[in-house]
Amino acid sequence: MYGITKAQQIIPALTQFIQTAAAAAQDRRERAAESDPAKAPSNRPVPLLAIPLFGTGGGGAGLIRGEVISTLLQVSLDVATREGVDVVLVLRDPKDFALAQQLRKRDPGSWRRVLSPVLREHAKALAERARANQLVPFMGAGVSVSAGAPTWSELIARLAARVGLNRYELANLKKRNVLDQASILRTIFDQSGLSLNAAIVNEVALDRYGLAPALLASLPCKQAITLNYDDLFERASHDAGMPAAVIPNDPSAQRSRWLLKLHGSVTHPETIVLTREDYLGFNTTRSALSALVKANLITHHLLFVGFGLADDHFHEIVHDVRRAFPELSADNHDVATALTLSRDPLDEYAWKDKLTLLPMSDGAEVPDAARTLEIFLDMLLAHAVDSHSYLLAPGYREVLTTEEDAVRTKVLELGSSLSPAERASSGGTRVLDMLRELGADLDEVQGASAGKQGRPRE
Repeated sequence: MYGITKAQQIIPALTQFIQTAAAAAQDRRERAAESDPAKAPSNRPVPLLAIPLFGTGGGGAGLIRGEVISTLLQVSLDVATREGVDVVLVLRDPKDFALAQQLRKRDPGSWRRVLSPVLREHAKALAERARANQLVPFMGAGVSVSAGAPTWSELIARLAARVGLNRYELANLKKRNVLDQASILRTIFDQSGLSLNAAIVNEVALDRYGLAPALLASLPCKQAITLNYDDLFERASHDAGMPAAVIPNDPSAQRSRWLLKLHGSVTHPETIVLTREDYLGFNTTRSALSALVKANLITHHLLFVGFGLADDHFHEIVHDVRRAFPELSADNHDVATALTLSRDPLDEYAWKDKLTLLPMSDGAEVPDAARTLEIFLDMLLAHAVDSHSYLLAPGYREVLTTEEDAVRTKVLELGSSLSPAERASSGGTRVLDMLRELGADLDEVQGASAGKQGRPRE
């Protein structure tokens, strides 16, 4: 693709890409189902395609980035809907990302097609908490499944296979409490001269993160908590421009956010918490970490994602907080929200007056509910983004609203009207910071100011 001068020029290539990729994905799914029907249900129900920002690099469309983004969003939605696929637009420039989210909020049709009015309202409410730095993601194993990570039962089966347990032994193992399953496996691994923790690292250390970690890492949250061993959130945070200091492994790192890993990390196998013995020793070795979680439960709103809400350590933390702060009950229990795949009346009884349960479906298959969860997180992220870093930048003006364009003109006029002395003042430096934050090229603004200063007085 060469010499793009109008955004419409990308439409044929974009349409062909989506159609070709959709056909290839469908063919691959059909062949997989024929070779092993058991694998087909575990696939994402709708293929997911990733698209870069076509034509804005060497393609010549850098001066019309805004129009290209607007066209990509609209055409991708139309063609993807027709072809039965989902499309993700991959953007590296923060200004592109901010504009894309603003454009999507103007036309939220894609969310209406999947999310109920209740889910959409909750997404907006949680986004408001995120903008106020009051939202803390708390991630469970389900967040990593989209990247190919095993569920708990899959992890147990893989570990059992490594030490040669037969089907009968595995079936009996799975009848035990999850902590006892891990304890039994550790004993077998030890007797075989193998390391259980090293085997776990081998199973959960993944090369790429999926959509859920990317969406959660892009939220404007300064802290997050996880029970996962993998480092997918850390890598996604780094790529999103918000690298995380990991507690307890590198708490001194100068980062824009921190991630509390309660159950250890693949980067430090010795820290992994898995067996009953590990849990029993948790309070004596990591009480400070639990205190951080409790503090967040009291001062922030926790968003539980990827949980079955069965973790004993999680129950203990919630119990301790409610016992210490009885006011966090009944009429004032909006301290946390748990995103679940389906509605379970028993969960609602178990967690009544403790946290808000938000099911993605009333009984859909797990893959469909998981897709709904990704779309919910997508809407949450879009409404949490409040950046306007594109407003004064070149290449975006054509897609601004009339009101935004008027603000753009007036703010640039203010910047260009400042004298050198005014720019150097404390108030002037704050104005320049604002201009920079809104995407202005300060050299160009200064040039305009110098031009005005150079005019002869009459």
